[in-house]
Amino acid sequence: MSGEIRWQARIDWDGQGIWGAAGVDASDDVLGLRWRWGRCGLPVPEFAPPAEVELTLRNHDHRYTPGNVNGPLGDNVGTGREVWLRAGYIHDDFATPGGASVDLHDRSVVNGSVKWQVIATEGNGFPVSDGTARGTTGVWPPADSVALVDTDDPLATLTARFRRGSNGLGGFVLRCVGKDDCLRLRFTNNASRLERVSGGNITTLAAGSPLDAGAWHELEVEQTGDSVRVYATKLDAAGTVRKPLLAAVGIADAPASGRHGLWRGFGNAIDRWGEFNVGRSLFVGRITAIEPDHAAGVCRVTAADGMERLESVLLYRKLDGGVMRSGQVAAAILGWAGIAPDGYALDNGRVLLTGGPRAVWDVSAGRALRRLQREEHGLIYADGLGRVRLEAASVRAGIRNHQTPASLARFSIADTAGGTGAYAGVLRRSEDTALEDAVTFRYRRSSDAGRQRVWSLNEALEIPANGEQRLLAAPDAWDVIDGIAALVAGTDYTATDDAAGDGADVSDNVTVSLVAEAESGVLGKGHVLRIRNTGAATAYLQRLELTANHCWRAQSSSAARVESTSSGSSTITGLQRGRLVRCRYADHYAAAQSAAEARLAERSSRRSHLELALPLATAGNRGAAVEGRLSDVMAVEADAQGIAGAWLLEGMEVRVAGGGDGEARWWLMGV
Repeated sequence: MSGEIRWQARIDWDGQGIWGAAGVDASDDVLGLRWRWGRCGLPVPEFAPPAEVELTLRNHDHRYTPGNVNGPLGDNVGTGREVWLRAGYIHDDFATPGGASVDLHDRSVVNGSVKWQVIATEGNGFPVSDGTARGTTGVWPPADSVALVDTDDPLATLTARFRRGSNGLGGFVLRCVGKDDCLRLRFTNNASRLERVSGGNITTLAAGSPLDAGAWHELEVEQTGDSVRVYATKLDAAGTVRKPLLAAVGIADAPASGRHGLWRGFGNAIDRWGEFNVGRSLFVGRITAIEPDHAAGVCRVTAADGMERLESVLLYRKLDGGVMRSGQVAAAILGWAGIAPDGYALDNGRVLLTGGPRAVWDVSAGRALRRLQREEHGLIYADGLGRVRLEAASVRAGIRNHQTPASLARFSIADTAGGTGAYAGVLRRSEDTALEDAVTFRYRRSSDAGRQRVWSLNEALEIPANGEQRLLAAPDAWDVIDGIAALVAGTDYTATDDAAGDGADVSDNVTVSLVAEAESGVLGKGHVLRIRNTGAATAYLQRLELTANHCWRAQSSSAARVESTSSGSSTITGLQRGRLVRCRYADHYAAAQSAAEARLAERSSRRSHLELALPLATAGNRGAAVEGRLSDVMAVEADAQGIAGAWLLEGMEVRVAGGGDGEARWWLMGV
């Protein structure tokens, strides 16, 4: 697919997780795409659905048709395969005509918008040939060399391919004012390092895992004003997409420059750079549908991110209780759903739970997270790249309470084209129509009733000879049970050799035990029991009673209510009085009150919602469309429509046709 933005679509058809393997890169077959992420629509909805990407692929040879075992991809085409989508609005693949060697200095990037500037002594530059850049063996006097692209954005996200051969003599520079005034990312035998270079002083800001020598890695560098995070994907081996490599936070004196690029030490001719992009990964998810259109010779592939999977994972677990913050609750839910710690990035949030355990029972992980979002009054979503994010309510409160929120803007958007900035071709505005003047957060207090008989069998259970049965013992009378007493034959259960219960007692042939949580996935309101019959004949379990040492039940329902100072005023219309949130996790007044106050602070004020269309025909719009992230602050100036000030980016969609024409659509909410 042509166009100024370089779209890279990769699909792991063989399921091995080797992103450099043949057949993975489908970019040349992409005829069109649609990518949607966040809270999209007017008015902006409360929850963010799973991010989704739809690719229209050239399919004249039916390679993307499921069941075509004789096709180039064999029988690997099917749903569940992983998709990785990236975009770059300034990019260079280092290709040269006929593989000839050329100097990188003054070379135009592929889309022609900027040129490389190499700062090096004569003979110490960066030759480029046949898809790679490298250094020279060096000419005296010794000096470092850098090759820079001026992105006009100090916080630009960068992606690049790199193969380490040296011990710390190659890497990248960020925010480069000069060779001696920059941030430097370099790779040694035992670590990856981010350094602050200032004159003759070099300070290590962060260190992380090393890159394997001789292997190609896909690197991604994310930047904020005071942080740099680096992710790596090893291309020739199975592994995690965008594995965290290092993170530097709290950077106090980073230089302010939009120039970023390559760095090498004197004499380093063995490291290799495979490509360089100003842009980022947009999506990592799994295929949910494949729809070949044989008449048109195309195939539509749809994929969704990890939030989609969370909707189908039912939970039968319990939170341990004690002091638990929103982030800890979210981590527990995600862990139960099979997501490892590197699959989420969670703010701490507010303290929700202070008492006994709480069951998360017979509910999908997705729904459990939405309940948590309401109680935190923050935002829970997947970052589009497979990591789930809990954004605490304090993040937006800090933006709204800032003295000049517009000064936090990541991009400024005008309503007319011209200049180098972003502009919106179409603006639609919607006003809040459902303001709230009172919020009640109702939460439950529970108490431990101690040792109780909690469950009993209600009909005879047949267990075959030398066989076993499993039961889910889940009492309705208790919210959480714990500390199940060991079950004793003849006391807690009895069995006979006939269904009616009149035959011989065979209780000694039967054992009843608890199935471990790791095996059953069940703990809290109920437990899984394993019932085994070691006898040579069928046994019938006639009586089975379960006793727990600790039993919690909600004893009372308490509420925290806050009201707007404008409640009852005749000047406020469209209010929803008495908005009620039923808490599933919060069990004390302070948590309920602070969440109610956060909700009221945001929803008792009339806020405008905007929908913007950004044509991808200009460099400013391309940069904004690729770099924009949820909850970024944007400055919008549309004088003709009376729109100005700071806005929060809530959702986005990009549609691109085969020729590269397309637009981004943003949904924003006023700060």
